[in-house]
Amino acid sequence: MKLGIVVWTEGVTVKFRIAQEAVVERGMLVKVEDKGRTYILKVVDFKPESLLTPAEIAIISSKADKGEAVQLRERDLRLYDTAISTIVAQIDMDGEVHGPSSVPSLFAVVEELEEEDLKALRLHTGDIPIGKIRFGHNVIDVDVTLDGSKTIPHHVLVVGGTGAGKSNFGRVLAGSILHTAGKYSLVIFDCESEYLLGSKPGEMGLAHLPFSEEYLFLVSDRVQRPGRIRIELPELGEERSIPAYPLKMDITRLRPSDFTLTGEFSGPQEELLWMAYKQFGEEWVHYLLSGEGRALYSRLGRMSGVNTINVAKRKVKYLTGEGDIFCRDCGYDLAGTVLSMIAKGRVVLIETPFATEGEEKLLATVVAERIFRAYEKMRKELPDKWSQLPPVLIMVEEAHRYLGSHVLGGKGEIRENIFSIIAKRGRKYKVGGLYITQMPSELMETVVRQSLTKIILSLPTRPDYSTIINHSPYLDDAEAEIKTLDRGEAVVISQPSGFRLAVSTRIYQFEEYAQRLIREEKLALQQRTAEVSNV
Repeated sequence: MKLGIVVWTEGVTVKFRIAQEAVVERGMLVKVEDKGRTYILKVVDFKPESLLTPAEIAIISSKADKGEAVQLRERDLRLYDTAISTIVAQIDMDGEVHGPSSVPSLFAVVEELEEEDLKALRLHTGDIPIGKIRFGHNVIDVDVTLDGSKTIPHHVLVVGGTGAGKSNFGRVLAGSILHTAGKYSLVIFDCESEYLLGSKPGEMGLAHLPFSEEYLFLVSDRVQRPGRIRIELPELGEERSIPAYPLKMDITRLRPSDFTLTGEFSGPQEELLWMAYKQFGEEWVHYLLSGEGRALYSRLGRMSGVNTINVAKRKVKYLTGEGDIFCRDCGYDLAGTVLSMIAKGRVVLIETPFATEGEEKLLATVVAERIFRAYEKMRKELPDKWSQLPPVLIMVEEAHRYLGSHVLGGKGEIRENIFSIIAKRGRKYKVGGLYITQMPSELMETVVRQSLTKIILSLPTRPDYSTIINHSPYLDDAEAEIKTLDRGEAVVISQPSGFRLAVSTRIYQFEEYAQRLIREEKLALQQRTAEVSNV
């Protein structure tokens, strides 16, 4: 269908006159075929063109206001609408897709994009589906998928205001990774208990998915010992048996690096932790928490001040809590167990609904540090075995709490934590971060730059969407679209997945996506059964 005529070009910007009766929406992909080439354009804004004089506008608007009929001579010549678009790809005669090296001619015809044109952009060839292409608010039946092997190590940043759909996207991404059946691993820290069964009755969670019994691993206070937990699913009339592990870790498993990599401790305090570990061995945390400041001062050879000892004790207590998660003499090695599951390609769901902020921070640090160090060591010492490990993505909710400028020191002295280390070096070892935040403007600039895949949901505030636009490709003209996104709508950038544009996407609603995966698995099971019967 004809949508308009090109009336102006400059650089990669194309303005076209919108044909009468044609409907063109912001975010829509259109095409121009000219001189054997096909140009793919993305509509970013609109501009009415008028040759009316100010006097004519005053007269016509006055009549319209009074309800009088308006007669305008040569209306289609003197008043019309144009769309501003950007060339996002050029398809040559041989079918090769690349960035634009030319522009369409003036007065070339702008047309609707056909399904074959969309397929040429290769937005559907990855192995982690997240949603459908949309034109404006209309959904097109073409999947948007990420290439997991390339996307995961280069980090994923998910941004959106309250109610934009961040949690729904998290469940969709987790479901897609789970459905790869061990090809990739994912660690989720779920402080709201909404991933396993949904956040309220009638919703669905990861337990509903077909591969959950084999590829989902639950860490939760729902269980008191390692084993399996039986979960009833009334929505499906079924039940699942999920591998599970208690939310417990013996404090003798903790090392000073687990605390220092939280970013909470100063240099002298870090030295104190290592002295305590050298002096007391595996019981160092117990002695540090239970000992009196002056007594510890003497036992540590007066190598650290009493004030430093007392401050460090308070911080260690803040991070370890009251012993509900980090316990003494319980024998559990939560971090080691999680690491073994990651190596097997599992989605590890760690539920922490009753954990304190300090406990959450220490637990996330311990798990992330164990994974990163294990992958780093394996690559350096046993590269053949490392190459067989699945890429792993570590979810960081409220990422500004861990990777904010105010947390890491801003423009002054940088105080590293494990997540800033992963952001800088994780891609070398197949360890990626999934950073989720509603305040991207508070993140360190390097984190925004190094997250090569971005899921941009509705962002209402200028500092936040400006931060993303200023540090991302393909977003120069995306401000208007980002500000007008509805819940569940996103602009997706993924250079590792081969995207050459900011893709306007409708993220799957998780319940609908889960039902789709369930149907597909039942159909596949029927086909396998039929094949066996035929043999």
